[in-house]
Amino acid sequence: MKVIRNSKGFTMVEVVVVIGVVALLAGILVPLISKNLEDAKGARAKNEAVVIAAAIGSLYKDTGMWPSTDKNGPVHGPGADRLATDIKRVPKGKAPGAGKGAQNWGGLGKVKSLGDFLYYNNPDDDKASTGQNQVNQDYPTTGEFKWAGPYLEKPDVLDPWGQAYMVNARYFPGNPRFRGSKKHRVYVLSAGANRLWDTSFDDNTGDGLDNIMGDDIGVVVTVR
Repeated sequence: MKVIRNSKGFTMVEVVVVIGVVALLAGILVPLISKNLEDAKGARAKNEAVVIAAAIGSLYKDTGMWPSTDKNGPVHGPGADRLATDIKRVPKGKAPGAGKGAQNWGGLGKVKSLGDFLYYNNPDDDKASTGQNQVNQDYPTTGEFKWAGPYLEKPDVLDPWGQAYMVNARYFPGNPRFRGSKKHRVYVLSAGANRLWDTSFDDNTGDGLDNIMGDDIGVVVTVR
């Protein structure tokens, strides 16, 4: 019995139609996928900020001190204006239309590693090796107000865009770095996808006016 085989291939028209359909689907799906990826990064940044803020609250509950307000540090006097989850990866720029003093998230005064409070027991910043107790300098490890960390899984945490989370520690209660009269929220904040700061960081912009702005992502630290 003779078998008849159809050796006919695709016509040029068919190939062009298939390519057109694939291109159309790609044009629809790629933006949706990109948006979903950015949404996922934003959700991750928010969740990580929540975890860091909770860790700060736990530190205060255990030691009775907010980060950077201990009497021995950082170096050159007590207090710090900013805390960074990685002091080598702090975004510096300010976004167009940003709030007053937004550039201060990246460059105001003293900055200290948040990990020295939450991962290491090394709040004094005196060049000694981290993770070691020093009498009358690091937090006590016995008694009612002992350091019970680490409060984070690792000392350095980066947001989904490879940048540090920042804390405007200048506004923690008792921080001698701040001498203003207005009340300010304390945030754990990411500069977001554009790696530029939008949110105000200014001594004269407070009393509920310092809200998170632009594509910055973060949470308020509950200050008791």
